[in-house]
Amino acid sequence: MSLLERLLPGSMVGRMIAVLTLSFAALLAVLSAVEQTEGSDVLSAAASADTVGRIQRMSRLLARIRSEELATHVDVESLCHVGYEVSSTPWPGARATPETSVIARDLARELGLSAAQVRVGHAALVREDFGYRKCRPGEMAFPVDGIVISTRLPGGTWFHTEIHPHEAHFQRTFADWFQRSALAFLLIAGVAALSMYRLGRPLRRLTDGALRFGSGLKAEPLPETGPADVRRTISAFNAMQREVIGEIDRRTSTLAALSHDLRTPLTALRVKAELVEDDKARADLIASIVKMETIASSAIEFLKGEARTEPMRLVDLMALIESECADFQEIGAPVVFVGGETVHCACRPDALARAVRNLIDNAIKYGGGAEVSLRRMGNSVGISVADHGPGIPTDQVRQAIEPFVRLSAAREGNKAGFGLGLSVAAAVAKGHDGTLDLAANAPHGLIARISIPLGTTGKAGPSVP
Repeated sequence: MSLLERLLPGSMVGRMIAVLTLSFAALLAVLSAVEQTEGSDVLSAAASADTVGRIQRMSRLLARIRSEELATHVDVESLCHVGYEVSSTPWPGARATPETSVIARDLARELGLSAAQVRVGHAALVREDFGYRKCRPGEMAFPVDGIVISTRLPGGTWFHTEIHPHEAHFQRTFADWFQRSALAFLLIAGVAALSMYRLGRPLRRLTDGALRFGSGLKAEPLPETGPADVRRTISAFNAMQREVIGEIDRRTSTLAALSHDLRTPLTALRVKAELVEDDKARADLIASIVKMETIASSAIEFLKGEARTEPMRLVDLMALIESECADFQEIGAPVVFVGGETVHCACRPDALARAVRNLIDNAIKYGGGAEVSLRRMGNSVGISVADHGPGIPTDQVRQAIEPFVRLSAAREGNKAGFGLGLSVAAAVAKGHDGTLDLAANAPHGLIARISIPLGTTGKAGPSVP
C-alpha cells in the first residue's frame, strides 16, 4: 500500500471526497498564484477596486474638512506604504502613458468625475514625498518609480494618491479575492460531497447486505438503485444470494435424505447380521454397519456446524462449558474443567456447544483426556481444550482442520473418526466471527482454542463455501 493510500480514508466515498477536496485546494492555490502574479504590478494596483475604494473614502472624508486643515488630516492618514498629499495643482512631473490614460478614464468613470478631474502618471518619488519619511531607514530605495493618481476635490484642491511596487498595496485586494473564491469553492465542494455521499448509499447497502449474508445466510434482496453499474452489481449480488442459498438447501436436503433413507436398510442389515452364527463375521458386519451409520450422521453434523441459521442469544459461557464437561464426566470420561471466569457473550449456544463437544471428544480419543478452560482475552474470549497426547505436527495443522482429512496412523491409531470434528469446530468459530487455533501443549500434546469476540452479533462472518 502506497503512502497516499494510507493517508486517504478507507471507504470509496471518503476517498472521493478527499480527492475532490484536495483538487479544489490545489486549484485554489494555482489560481491564487496566478492572481498574485497578475496583480503584483503598480498598474494593476492603480486600477484595482481597492485603490478606487481608498480614493472614495478619503475624498468623502476630505470633503467635510476645511481647506486649511486638509494637509494635517492627509498627513495623519499617510503611512510609509500608503501615502496621500494635497496641493493646488496636479502632481508635477507625472508622466502620462497610454496605460495610465486608460486607468485615468476608468477611474473617472468609477469616481463619477470628468476626465479633466483625474490625472494618472508615472513619477520618480523621493523620501520627502507622501509618507515616505515615516519609513524605517533602508526600508525603501529612493527614488521610487511609482504612479500618482490626482483627483480634484469639490473645493478645487487636488488630492494625490501614490502607488509604488510593494506588497502592501496588493494584500487587501488579494485577500478579498481569496475570501470570495474560497467561499465559492466551499459551497461547490459541499454540494459535491453531499452528492457523492448519496451516490455511495447503494454501495453501503450492498456492503451491509453482504455482511448479513456472510454471517447468517439470510438472503434478503437489496433494492437495485443507484447508477447503472451499481445496479448491475446489486442485481448480480441478489442472484448470487439466491444461487448460494439454493445450493446449500439442495446439499443439506440431499444428505439428510440419504441419511434417512440409509437408516432403514442399515437397520435391516444389522438385524440380519445378528443372525450370523460366526462370531467374527457377525462382529465385522456389525462394525461395518455402525461405521456407515456414523459416516452419515457425521456428514449431517458437519453441515449443521457450517449453518448459521441458529439465532444469537446472550448466554453464560462458563455454565455452557461446565454442562458439556459434566456430560462427559457422567459417562466416566477423563474430562476436567480447570477454571475460568464468568463471561456473558452473544453466541449460537447449540452450535458452540457442538464445537466444544467435538474438541473434548478429540482430546479424549487422541490424548487420553481433556482439560477445558475459559479465559477472557481483551475484547474476546477463548475456550481451550488441552490434552497430553501425541499432538499434531506444525506442518499438518492447516490440513487437520480440512473436512474428511485424517492424519498419520501414529496419531489416529485404531480410533474411529472421519476427520470432521475439527472442521465442525472451525466452521462454528467462523460463524461467530472467530477462529480455531491449534498449538502445541508442552511438554507434549495439543491445545485447541476457539476464540470469539465478546458481544459479537455475527454480522461479519465469512460466507459458507
